[in-house]
Amino acid sequence: MKYTIVGDWYSVPDLARSFAVVAEGEDFEEAKANAARAVLEAFPHRAEEDGETPETLWGGDHGAYVVAAFAGDLSALTVDDAEFMLIA
Repeated sequence: MKYTIVGDWYSVPDLARSFAVVAEGEDFEEAKANAARAVLEAFPHRAEEDGETPETLWGGDHGAYVVAAFAGDLSALTVDDAEFMLIA
């Protein structure tokens, strides 16, 4: 199943934007793990400089938190590119 996950950063010293990622998984937890990998690919410095991993991204010291999550791919309906970076 696909999920649209809207996330934001705990710490933003680099002015990284809030983001939305569309990820697939058997359930929400698997989709969230897949989303973490996609987010770290889009923001590689979070892994390289801050040491975040897919396992620590959600809730890590320099990681992100889930603002909202929706079942399905709602990126065309819920994400305004002026506000969020879309990672799909």
